[in-house]
Amino acid sequence: MVEEKDIVEFLKTHKGEASLNEIAEGLAIPKYGPNSAYALLQLLKNKGIVERRGELWALAVEAAAPKPSEKIEGAHAEMPMPIQPPEQAQEATAVPEVERLVKAMAQTLAEAMKNAKVPADEWELATKPMTTKIEEGKEKLSSLVLRPDEAVEAKKPLVGFPTGTFIDQLFLTPEGKSLEGIPICGQLAITGLPGAGKSILVEEIAIKVAASGRKVLYATAEDTWKSATPRFDLQSRLKQKADILGLDWNVIRENLFVLDTVAYPELRDWNTFAETYRYVAEKEKIELAIIDSVTVLEAYRGALKYRVMELARYNQVHGITALYVNQRSSEVWDSYDMAGGIGLAHNLDGTIIIDYGRVYWYDQQVDLGVERGEFVRIARVLDCRMCNFERRRIKIDITQDGFLRAIEPIPKNQGAK
Repeated sequence: MVEEKDIVEFLKTHKGEASLNEIAEGLAIPKYGPNSAYALLQLLKNKGIVERRGELWALAVEAAAPKPSEKIEGAHAEMPMPIQPPEQAQEATAVPEVERLVKAMAQTLAEAMKNAKVPADEWELATKPMTTKIEEGKEKLSSLVLRPDEAVEAKKPLVGFPTGTFIDQLFLTPEGKSLEGIPICGQLAITGLPGAGKSILVEEIAIKVAASGRKVLYATAEDTWKSATPRFDLQSRLKQKADILGLDWNVIRENLFVLDTVAYPELRDWNTFAETYRYVAEKEKIELAIIDSVTVLEAYRGALKYRVMELARYNQVHGITALYVNQRSSEVWDSYDMAGGIGLAHNLDGTIIIDYGRVYWYDQQVDLGVERGEFVRIARVLDCRMCNFERRRIKIDITQDGFLRAIEPIPKNQGAK
């Protein structure tokens, strides 16, 4: 059986770093699972022995550095040391050792400075590629330029991905008819104030889509999937909903895959999350991904929109429809104000608002048929670049048995472009 020390020795023989594939193939062990390359690397990472460097795993500086007791090769190792009394020998060996390290550091720094280039300022970085002549690499550049397909191949049919909920009626064909689903392979944000019903909605979507035989990946950051305590955990709530709806739990079990970032904190590391997400998506042929909520992707301020963008790009390329649950970030309801800012909304294909508040604006009063100052809970498609959509606000409510439901008919023939 391969052990942690075998991983360390493998890295030492490969200049201190290697990819997960190289380690797994070199030691003839699986990439993922118990006693896998990934599991052993995580243990070593927790001990500070290895670290992630992009796609590579590398020995940490402390682990890679030679210990004082190790033999030092080179010219200094061949020089005989004079025999001295113990007290003098200790002082004599300490000083040359310090001098040797200082000289080595100075030599390394001098070589680095000799090969270093003066960094260009931002203006040069911006203008240089726009002013230099295009002499070499024309074929490579040409391959990056796309041309439209012929008419027959250029147009795909607009297809809906059924969620089994009322939001299927909010997306329309160009003729104003219901798409009977959200746009397939669309990347949609679901935003609103905490408690509005966003998680309740995506929980129902998860079990209904899984029960229909389609593969669903559910990443939870707000609640643990399964708790050893008496807590009425997420799995219990989904099982209760499945029973109420008459769905087959065994079919759901076959098609629902969960990433629990509460129980497994290592999933809050972006590299680990992205790698695990890709592993499940490609291995299980995931069709719908639900991220509840996207705050799990933000390790530092400003990272959220870029990570959501990369996840959305991956999903587009691999044909995965995705819902990203987000939180309203201000007191202004029924708007784009969401965690990550409006830039995050621009990275996705559309925004669904699930929100509540008091009606003050005239257009809200007209849409909802209520008086000024009345408290309402609403659903609304704020934008969608992929297809037409119902523009009216729809009154919704949370039922006693824990479902989000529209409490008025959703018009199908209004709001067409």
